[in-house]
Amino acid sequence: MITAPDTEREAADHTDDLARLVRLRQTYLLPGPDLLALPGIPTPVVRTASILFTDIRGFSRLTERFGDDPAGLLDVLNAHMKRVIRSISICGGVIEKFVGDGLMATFGATENQPDHVHRAMAAAIGLVGANEALNRRCAAGWGFRLEVGVGIASGPVVIGSIGSAERSELGVLGDAVNVAARLVTHAGPGEVLMTGTVYRQVADMLQSELTNQSAVRGRTGTLEIYRMSLLGGRGAIA
Repeated sequence: MITAPDTEREAADHTDDLARLVRLRQTYLLPGPDLLALPGIPTPVVRTASILFTDIRGFSRLTERFGDDPAGLLDVLNAHMKRVIRSISICGGVIEKFVGDGLMATFGATENQPDHVHRAMAAAIGLVGANEALNRRCAAGWGFRLEVGVGIASGPVVIGSIGSAERSELGVLGDAVNVAARLVTHAGPGEVLMTGTVYRQVADMLQSELTNQSAVRGRTGTLEIYRMSLLGGRGAIA
């Protein structure tokens, strides 16, 4: 049985975690070479959050196509990213970093978001739709389509400073990060791959199918992995 003092302590710990998260984010708003040498850098914070990765399918072929026009490639990528970032931001996500032609975003890793799984899924649906709208507008002129895949996982993560006094950045680490990063590499055009933990929280609203995939590279454990195809007829909101 939880006593009143225990409840008060838990509430105080939660408040302290949120305060440290805010201070960590503020510390890295203006990155510099000597951040870790500064006094008062907050200690890492452990949170349960949802992690979302995006990736453009076939981007290597696209870079080859723009071999003589890298500036044109950047314009195309930024047109895509503008819509992806907006979809994530609307749902309360935080862009943690850009990864080549994709990005990593978190939900619930900065503020209290009990519905972080639903927010991540809403962002995934929104960004795939926004990218498809971009294709309808620009694909004919470009001569190609941009196809995006998404990977989502949820679980405990740690948010803290990574690096040394010479070079550091704010990092988010955990099994969920690794899993989401692996899932996105297997997601097809317009597909969202998610773990069973994520699926069970959205199963009453979305149509998804269990895949025959149960492992991700570099990880010994097995997983239930579900696929939602947003461009192939499945995945519509029930």
